[in-house]
Amino acid sequence: MALPTPELRDLNPALRDYLEVIFQLEEEGQRILQARVSERLGLAPATVSEGVKRLVGEGYVEVRGGRDLELTERGRVLAETLVRRHRLAERMLVDILGIRWHLCHELAEDWEKVMTPEVEGAILERLEGEPTCPHGNPIPGEASAVSWSELRPVAGMKEGEVGLLTRLLEDVELDHDVLLYLEENQLMPGRELKLVAVAPDGTRLLMVAGRQVALGPRLADNLWVTPRD
Repeated sequence: MALPTPELRDLNPALRDYLEVIFQLEEEGQRILQARVSERLGLAPATVSEGVKRLVGEGYVEVRGGRDLELTERGRVLAETLVRRHRLAERMLVDILGIRWHLCHELAEDWEKVMTPEVEGAILERLEGEPTCPHGNPIPGEASAVSWSELRPVAGMKEGEVGLLTRLLEDVELDHDVLLYLEENQLMPGRELKLVAVAPDGTRLLMVAGRQVALGPRLADNLWVTPRD
């Protein structure tokens, strides 16, 4: 199916956000419920409920079993295109324009809205390495050598284990201060880290680039590594 550029251009901004989040939750293997959409977007449940009704009414989403949200074929094409363009915009900002890593997610929100298939192709031609966003999330539609099923969260590592930081889930990207902390402490995809200790409250002490860094329980669930032997 062709990329729906005209339909994307006319799509309500709030519905864009809902579609992207639903796609991301599905991509991460999570159950897609209104409560999870509400939590990720930081919106009141009543607001999300109205948004979902619009998505259903316009043929982008279906509700299964009374609670679970599922993208229709039309909704999936739109959602995948939105996520693809957002992540390509992030790569353009970081790799080509030299924007700092922790800023690219927020700035890409505007760039993705004006992207066309021609711009997508031009960005892809200039990218090196794995086709992911700067935070390690895959660019939809592009083949990757990463074994996504083998990834595991830092929260699942044992003391003494080593892993290659590969992916930060989308929850992390929504918090500017968290991204800045991660960048300043070099907790970015491509860095090798070792779990040194786990505190009683679940805080992880990691060795990264020759220094120790603390990581709270929520972040430890959202940072995923490729295990090292």
